[in-house]
Amino acid sequence: MTKIGWATDIHLSVCAIQVRERFYQTIREQSLDQLWLGGDIGEADNLEALLTELLEAVDVPVSFVLGNHDFYFGSITDVRTLASKLCQRDERVVYLSQSSVQQINETVGLVGHDGWADGRIGNYETSMVMMHDYRHIQELAEFGKLERWALMKEQADLAARHLYDNLPDAMQRFEKVFLVTHVPPMREACWYEGQVADDEWAPHFTCKAVGDAILDIAAEFSATHLTVLCGHTHSPGTCQPAPNITIHTDGAEYENPCLSRVFNV
Repeated sequence: MTKIGWATDIHLSVCAIQVRERFYQTIREQSLDQLWLGGDIGEADNLEALLTELLEAVDVPVSFVLGNHDFYFGSITDVRTLASKLCQRDERVVYLSQSSVQQINETVGLVGHDGWADGRIGNYETSMVMMHDYRHIQELAEFGKLERWALMKEQADLAARHLYDNLPDAMQRFEKVFLVTHVPPMREACWYEGQVADDEWAPHFTCKAVGDAILDIAAEFSATHLTVLCGHTHSPGTCQPAPNITIHTDGAEYENPCLSRVFNV
């Protein structure tokens, strides 16, 4: 068996060093084989330092995706390039958005992508929600509402294409597949305080493109179970949109990073 730790929305950049060290100690005490991270690790100007600090502290292989906060005060392109270069320097870390299928063991595979809220669920055009993303991420801050929506959909479609390119291979090769992403891939997985998102909030917290890809691909491989791990909303919930798909959306609390799940596969 392989022991996996899963954490999402840990926001290490807002944590004092003592809090971060306590989190790392918790990870070490679990004697994990791998650690998976669901994004929102830091921001653009501290992401590399925080990931490096974590790697040195926990000394376990890490597979990760990025969340919206990881791009704050920077650009999408630059942050993804930074993540790629970090992985080239350190073989212990894998950026799933730029990786093919990862073999966890003989029966379990892993794929992943950041995902991106794409405004296709709910009513983006009438929503009054103004995410910090739209001010603090370079590409999004350059546009008005409709132009920004086009970029959001473009980013989501890139995520879906990555899954169409990689998830079928994983579903064919393994008995169980895990998919790590940041943004909930459908309304049913977009939880906040025990309720799913309404039309005002769902456009900014769901990625329909990724959800559609998941449903399409899983339907072709009914004998393989797909477990999706995501975050973003800071509220937990689980849904099962198909017999062979389970989606866990895990909660989080600022200044209190923790392992959301520890499990054996």
